[in-house]
Amino acid sequence: MKQTRRQRALGTILGILFVVSLSGCSSLGLGHGANEAAAGTTSPMTYFPTKFHDFEAPTELSLDRDKTLIINTSSFTGGIIYMTGRLKVDSLTDFFIHSMQKNGWKLTGEAQYQNVLLSFTKPNKNCMITIYEGEFGTSTKVYAYMAEDLTAGGSGGNGGNGGYGGGY
Repeated sequence: MKQTRRQRALGTILGILFVVSLSGCSSLGLGHGANEAAAGTTSPMTYFPTKFHDFEAPTELSLDRDKTLIINTSSFTGGIIYMTGRLKVDSLTDFFIHSMQKNGWKLTGEAQYQNVLLSFTKPNKNCMITIYEGEFGTSTKVYAYMAEDLTAGGSGGNGGNGGYGGGY
């Protein structure tokens, strides 16, 4: 009899955990309701993976430092940011469109087939994001290509680094 109660309790706990895990993307602002999540401030479920202070990512994406490159010169700041995670391509596309717009970027182009390419601009800044599903649908990969021309006079008084702070 004791084992049956334990089994029911364990089943109830596992059921609750399953329901909570299914609602994870909605709390991120991914998928339905993304407009509401993007309209607010930075969510505790997002972070800035590098010192590019206007590029936000969901916490489910992990920065791969070995495949990320940041460049700082006297005239240019930019880099390639590489992240991986287990999110749906469509949800990530919605997230990046809303997040980038919230951070002052203008969506200037979008191409979708199997992969997604998003293009954003700001004065003297460009960002292109590619999102694609890994082999066998086990992971999602994101490349973000950032560039800012510091000689164009639009660095906004950020000490010549475009507000990116250099490094990761």
